Amino acid sequence: MSSSATPAPALSLERRAEAREAAAAESTTFPELVWAHFLRQRELHEDGALHGPAEEEYRRQLARFGKEHGKILNAYWCTSEASAVALTEKQGARVWGFLWRRHPTIRFHAATDWVTKGAPDIGHSLHTCETLAIRVTEVLAGTSERIAMQWILSVAGYLLGVVDQGEGKPAPAAVLPAVRRARTELAQVETYYDRAGEKTGRLIYFWGMMLGIAALAVLALIGTALYGLFGDFRLDDPSTQAFYVSYTMGAVGALVSVMTRMAGGGNFTIDYEVGRPALRRVGSFRPIIGAIFAVVLYLSLRGHIIQLETTTNDHDVVYFYGALAFATGFSERRAKIVLGGASRILGEGDAEDGEHKEPPPKKRRTGAER
Repeated sequence: MSSSATPAPALSLERRAEAREAAAAESTTFPELVWAHFLRQRELHEDGALHGPAEEEYRRQLARFGKEHGKILNAYWCTSEASAVALTEKQGARVWGFLWRRHPTIRFHAATDWVTKGAPDIGHSLHTCETLAIRVTEVLAGTSERIAMQWILSVAGYLLGVVDQGEGKPAPAAVLPAVRRARTELAQVETYYDRAGEKTGRLIYFWGMMLGIAALAVLALIGTALYGLFGDFRLDDPSTQAFYVSYTMGAVGALVSVMTRMAGGGNFTIDYEVGRPALRRVGSFRPIIGAIFAVVLYLSLRGHIIQLETTTNDHDVVYFYGALAFATGFSERRAKIVLGGASRILGEGDAEDGEHKEPPPKKRRTGAER
């Protein structure tokens, strides 16, 4: 029995392709919006038509553009040519659909090549504004992002105004001061961006460490459950208590270490332009590394690989391990010093502790030295 029906996967692929084509047809780019605005302004000034065809087309393009990129916060539209710069803001979606709302997305849009083709220096400065806006959008968030983006838009609008007043061919006497002033303003914007980016990067790094602490807590719960199923887990055992105290205090020591260096000013520097996910991921590793160092130190002490004398009894030895684990997580350098004894016992330092080494070759003396 045969059937001529089209398979379901083929229909699904065709429908997805049609949906993508329909979405592309309904979207509007910023240059298209700028051109529609220019035709609307020309219709208004030449024909005096307030609600003509160009006005309807512009409103239609503006609605499509706003649906995709958000409402226009501020813009500068040229009158001599179809060119403009604008800022848009799109509300952030809620996390998982019902939790808190993410920060709004602010974008800088520019279509300036039409009017700046006779003023290459101003065109170059406008492209610098676009580049700096991309960096600001990817790194900053909240109030600092809004301030920097509005600042960049004001510089770009000033440059477009100089070209627009010269009808696309401004005089060199007007171009040079405008370019010089724009460069000064952009340097100030970049200084503000660097300062705000450093603070934003530290905040993201901190929340990454909080994620690392949460991951360690989940790992401890899973390990405890597995040990309770397959082993003899007793929380009142001093050894068990010392292990968990070392595990926790190592992570806490790493957290306190980073926070102390952040408060110290220049002792903690990060590359905030690597991106938010990378910064958050690197920050989450910091307490994990502190916990690992602390656990390794605890196991080395329990296995007598490292010999340390203590006068505390079995119940107070937990405080000894806790303090040592905190110091280990707080400073990796101290951890390496303490664990250096274990490395020598395991054989890594034999060559440094007296193993026979080949003498260096004698230097041949020249005739003058002889």
